[in-house]
Amino acid sequence: MHIKSSKILLVFVVLVMVFSFAGIAFAQDMPPLPGETIIGDIFAPRGIAFDANGNLLVAVAGNGGSDTLMMAGPDQPEPAPISAGLSGSVISVAADGTVSTVLQGIASFALPSETTGVYRAIPNGDSLWVLYSQAGPYNPLANTIAQLDMTTGFPVRIISMWDYEVQNNPDGNEIDSNVADVAWMADGTMLIADAGANTLYSWTEADGLAVVQTWPDNSVPTSVEVAENGDIYVGFLGAGIAPGAGRVERWSNGELAETFAGLTGVTDILLAGDTLYAVELFLLGEQGPGPGDVLALSADGNTVVAGGLVTPFGLAMDADGALYVSYGTIAFVPGTPGGVVKIEL
Repeated sequence: MHIKSSKILLVFVVLVMVFSFAGIAFAQDMPPLPGETIIGDIFAPRGIAFDANGNLLVAVAGNGGSDTLMMAGPDQPEPAPISAGLSGSVISVAADGTVSTVLQGIASFALPSETTGVYRAIPNGDSLWVLYSQAGPYNPLANTIAQLDMTTGFPVRIISMWDYEVQNNPDGNEIDSNVADVAWMADGTMLIADAGANTLYSWTEADGLAVVQTWPDNSVPTSVEVAENGDIYVGFLGAGIAPGAGRVERWSNGELAETFAGLTGVTDILLAGDTLYAVELFLLGEQGPGPGDVLALSADGNTVVAGGLVTPFGLAMDADGALYVSYGTIAFVPGTPGGVVKIEL
């Protein structure tokens, strides 16, 4: 997922070790999935979104491949083996359950528990915007946003978040980029949450990239939504993915107007009318981190919409108001597949 450079990757590895030492086998002990399974047996599903025809698009980071690479860095001085291949994809699930492939052969880099690669695929107008996030120097398209023509599938442009980070480094911390989410203002301006850069950007074809807000405390912004009145909601994983460090902020006219705090590992948010939903990657119990959930947030308190999801990640809502959640985005038991469930509200 590469939510925040190799530091965050190491945190995920620590979480896996906690599960192992606690004797928890997710493949056996995970609770029954809530709702209806829309698709299963896919590896590292990430962002999900509906297109104009009601098809659910699922970004699948994959499970690496047959090549083995060695990765090292300032936070990981001893090289670690990475399984590399072209198992990443974007798939489409029609309303009748028919599954088809939109994009395939996308580079996938997998450690035993965590895969980096395609992160989200979000349709907007005549374009499909594909976010690709990857640690390591192996792919020149790492940490980019590709605009594809929806009809032909051919690229229209590539926006390099890594290049901007190297030249500007808005948060003043380590050079790091992890493009995480995009949303659009009413005037067509695209907002970009970059978890590695701890920055919310704006982008237009005329003006390119510009900084909207940055968080030097390593809050790790993972998701962005725009309300009808122009307010901007930003979800945060939280520094170090610490329990309770996650939050969602609402910004209005350039000022912080409201904070929904005390959350854990927010990976996605969804605004549906007046209701704000958030995904918590995991919850911390007596035996350590356990399955996460989906919450409806309000100033009066939070309500669990769906619980018992092992490493849930992405949110989407269909035309009838049903909620969809991807799960299994990190394999706490190596090789465990994930999928998408539908929750009737």
